[in-house]
Amino acid sequence: MRNLKKLLGVAVISVSVAGSAVAEEYVLRISQVHSRESATFKDVTLPVKEFIERESGGRITVQTYPNGVLHGAADAFKAIVTGVTDVAPAYPLFNSSSFHLAHGFFLPSAFETAYANNQVKAELYDEYIKPEYAALGVEVFMHGTSAPYQLLTTVEVRSLGDVKGLKIRGSGGAVNEMVAALGATPVTISSAEMYSAFQQGVVDGVLVPAESITTYHLEEVAKYFVPVDFGRAGDIPFAINAKVYDNLPEDLAEVVKRAGQYGNVVYGDFVEKNTAAGMDALRAKGVKMVELSDADVATLDRAKQVLWDDFLKKNEADGYPASEFVAALKSLSSEFGAMDRDAMLERQSEVGK
Repeated sequence: MRNLKKLLGVAVISVSVAGSAVAEEYVLRISQVHSRESATFKDVTLPVKEFIERESGGRITVQTYPNGVLHGAADAFKAIVTGVTDVAPAYPLFNSSSFHLAHGFFLPSAFETAYANNQVKAELYDEYIKPEYAALGVEVFMHGTSAPYQLLTTVEVRSLGDVKGLKIRGSGGAVNEMVAALGATPVTISSAEMYSAFQQGVVDGVLVPAESITTYHLEEVAKYFVPVDFGRAGDIPFAINAKVYDNLPEDLAEVVKRAGQYGNVVYGDFVEKNTAAGMDALRAKGVKMVELSDADVATLDRAKQVLWDDFLKKNEADGYPASEFVAALKSLSSEFGAMDRDAMLERQSEVGK
């Protein structure tokens, strides 16, 4: 086989087949900072790779680049646009000022399940969110989310009052806002440095989605689990350069688009499965499960409402249709409720998204 030309990193290769006909094969590169051993790579990327190769009849070969070998986390948008890669995680958190309504998916208690979160995003994407990604030269390939953020500490916590003033690791943007809403002091620390910072007492605790607990081995350090149930990392998609679709034959472009839909489902599988694993790991290590009082729950609810109010106020003032967006989000979230895998697949078939 001989590489004939390059189209935004989608390599086009001509190969001889029976009867001397010529078929074109393509290479699609998926890169990410997650390690080869991470659940994100094993439970999301590899199934999507297999889907594309199977459904394309082998005409598309997917090359995977985990461990950040092609680019850093914050450089994904640039890497996609410049052809360093074709598909990569493209998180609004790393380009916070470039996104507006997309931050609404991080709002607390907006969704009951990861499946509902991803399906709502898929259905609201074209009208509300696509322009924000398009402005950076990409579009969403598959939607990703997390479980709700929970608090792990090494310091004894018996009530929310004990959280006030603690140094809590956040990851910037909306997550730091969650930390501040708890009355704690947010400390921005990268995922790679989180374990050591937690272990060495640089921070008193970490605010993380439950499915990340075992990924970063936090059950080995944590002493207390505080069920704050703050917002999910509700918009953490893999993005693609739209021109990649244009450079594929129509049938293969359709395969890649369907692979994105499939990715929405397996991302939900990943979150739900690993959330359960994270909680099991904490219990196995004897981590204290804090039971919040009714008064604490009411305090949390008020803190969460402040984040909703601030989102509406800021985005409406900046000229974005935040009220309309939130109404649409809440309507679909209510309709989907505790959506499971089967319900998500049925909905995808019904609406084509």
